[in-house]
Amino acid sequence: MLSVFKSGSQTEDAVSYTLKISARAKYPRLKMVPHEGLVVIIPDGYDRKRLPELIARYREWIRKTAERIEVHSLQQNPVREEQLPRDVMFHYHSEAWKVVYTQNGIGVAEAIERSGNLVEVTGDISNTGLCRAVLQLWLKNKAHADLVPKLWSLAGQHGFSIKKAGVRLQKSRWGSCSSIGTITLNSKLLFLPSHLVHSVMVHELCHTLHMNHSSLFWKKVEQYNAQYRSHDIELKTAWKYVPAWAAVTEP
Repeated sequence: MLSVFKSGSQTEDAVSYTLKISARAKYPRLKMVPHEGLVVIIPDGYDRKRLPELIARYREWIRKTAERIEVHSLQQNPVREEQLPRDVMFHYHSEAWKVVYTQNGIGVAEAIERSGNLVEVTGDISNTGLCRAVLQLWLKNKAHADLVPKLWSLAGQHGFSIKKAGVRLQKSRWGSCSSIGTITLNSKLLFLPSHLVHSVMVHELCHTLHMNHSSLFWKKVEQYNAQYRSHDIELKTAWKYVPAWAAVTEP
C-alpha cells in the first residue's frame, strides 16, 4: 500500500518535496524526479519528526541533482552558456520578440521593452552573465503579468480558493502548491504551448483541495482537464521549449 501527500514551504531556503509512505520500504530514500521534484520515500511508521534532519543532511545533493536534471532535460542541441538570444518565442500566447544589445556603461545592465515587440538590453553587454540575469528578470516580470491573472481567472471560473499566486524561475518543477493555498508557477511556462500551461494550472489548483495524488485528486483534475494524461506525457519533454539562456541559473 502506498499513500502520498505533499509538503513544502515557499521560503527560499526550504525544500519542497512529495512524501510517499511505503509498507515495503525498509529505509528512508530520496529521489529527484523530472518535473515533479524531490520525492522522499519512508517506511510505514517512520518518525516524521526526523524528516527535517534527513532533508538537511542531503541538501547539497538535492541542489546539485535538481540542477543536473534541468540541464539534461533540455531536448535541443547544446547551446553554450555564454550565448545570448537574438529572438525569443513565447509559445504560450504565440508572441515573438527581438532582442538587441547596446553597450552603455560597465557593471550594470537593464532590459527595456520597446515598441514592436523589441527588447533592448543596454549596459555592460560584454558581461554575458549580467545580460542573462536581466533577461531572466524580464522573463519573470512577463510571466507574472501574463500567468498570474490567468491563474486567478481560472480559479474563479471553477470555484477554487487560493490564498496567493506568484512566479519563480524554478529549476525542475512547472508549479507547486503549498499547504496554505499559495500557488507558485515556473516563469518558464511562457515558453510552453497554452494547453500545457492550462494543464499545469489545473493540476496546482486541484492541489488546493487535495494535497496528494490520490484517486480523488485525479478525478478532480479530469473534471477540468479531460486530456490531462496526454498532457502529462507531453510535459515530460516540455523542457525542449525552454532556451538555454532561460534554463541556466547563476550559482
